[in-house]
Amino acid sequence: MLHIISPFRNDWISFIVLFFGIIGLIGLSELIRIKLGWKPEVNRKLVHVLVGSMALISPFIFVSNIPPTILGLIFLLINLFAIKTKFLGGIHSTKRKTYGTVYFPLAYVLLCIFWWDRQITFQISLLILTFADTTAALIGENCESPHLFQPWRDKKSIQGSLAMGIISILLTYFGTILYRNLSGIDPLEFNFLFPLCFIVGLISTFAEMLSDSGSDNLSVPIMSAMTYDLYFFMTNNGEITIFYIWALISFLLILLFIKLNILTIDGALGAFIMGLFIFGSGGWKFIVPIGLFFLTSSLLSKVLKNDKYQEFESFTKNSNRDLVQVYANGGVPMLISILWLYNPSEILYIAFLASVASATADTWATEIGIFTKMAPRNCISFRKLKPGVSGGITLFGTIGSLFGALIIGLSAQYFLQSSAEILLVLLAGFTASIFDSVLGATVQATYSCSKCGKRLEKSKHCKKDANLVSGSKIITNDMVNLLSNVSGAMIIILIV
Repeated sequence: MLHIISPFRNDWISFIVLFFGIIGLIGLSELIRIKLGWKPEVNRKLVHVLVGSMALISPFIFVSNIPPTILGLIFLLINLFAIKTKFLGGIHSTKRKTYGTVYFPLAYVLLCIFWWDRQITFQISLLILTFADTTAALIGENCESPHLFQPWRDKKSIQGSLAMGIISILLTYFGTILYRNLSGIDPLEFNFLFPLCFIVGLISTFAEMLSDSGSDNLSVPIMSAMTYDLYFFMTNNGEITIFYIWALISFLLILLFIKLNILTIDGALGAFIMGLFIFGSGGWKFIVPIGLFFLTSSLLSKVLKNDKYQEFESFTKNSNRDLVQVYANGGVPMLISILWLYNPSEILYIAFLASVASATADTWATEIGIFTKMAPRNCISFRKLKPGVSGGITLFGTIGSLFGALIIGLSAQYFLQSSAEILLVLLAGFTASIFDSVLGATVQATYSCSKCGKRLEKSKHCKKDANLVSGSKIITNDMVNLLSNVSGAMIIILIV
């Protein structure tokens, strides 16, 4: 633990001082901006660094994590209010729409809640957020000939991404040395420390690349913290070599999947990160089931592709999965695997399998159900539907759903304690798949193309915005898949 050096004996006095200190810095920066005529983007980055630097002193002035957590929540609400009311224009009046000032305190709150007792991890992630992210933005925006690319929604520059990686590596390297020394912990050998820094730098760079409207202020520190911890867990368990091998295999696989149009570039980067965390957290017992899901789902969509499938794709997204699709199907299993990393339990593993089983059951039902000659039926009213319409079920699709859930349970039989657990995975996965259909029939958004009149799940068609016919805009097919996966895991948690 880092040593407390606060001049105050009471955490709440430190809370008040830090609160007004941050308010004062924001106010001072606003006055300087007005006086010197700085652009809001410049002032925003200055405040980012100053507030981040003050956040870095938290472990030195607070004994408990409650005051800094409350402090973060207060500024989260203040910044959310400021964005909605356009208050503090020097921070929020930027060219692009961004919620970075909300994501920053949210990340700080999460770090205070979950990583307060792992203070070196806490500090490293804040260092990367405060300095590496800002440096990457400055270099990317101010270099003379930026090489722009768009890995997901925000445009990035190669120069900025390289800077992000290099600065993250350096901050992890020197930060680890500094904070281990301040904590009285023995230094790490270079052959251990450098790979740690490289992996943290790589993942933090990917997290920054896959950002939208300032979300890197949340994803970068959280991903950095989890990667930092993951490396130590893998090393302590003597599994770091196999982790390196898996990372290489994953990298080669995503290149292949991009070439085969199975994954988009953003989907591939997201899948790479997901694979590292899932394999690093639980090894083969976790990666085999979810790998089987992605492999079989992709093969079904490619092998069974014909004219009828092309007609189905016009209703939904293409078969090459993007970042949102990857995490709609794999985000819940990834989260469970990370929870298992910090607190292993049999129930979490079965919940992980149930979540994967629900995704597999739903995907198999959809892919196989397309090819039945009989019209699908609405899962609630049982009236006939066109193929591809949300909420439809078929006999073939239902059988495919059962087999999809079953194959996930069987893939983990070597790691489960009894055959009854396989049955639980099957039932939870199949039930969640039915829940998916119910959501699709009731609240999922369906649209009508304003040009050709087709009924579809996509909000755009024929290069025009489609008209919402039923459901809610926020309940997309990806949201339905996510909720279905959550339900699969929750069924296990509630009944086991």
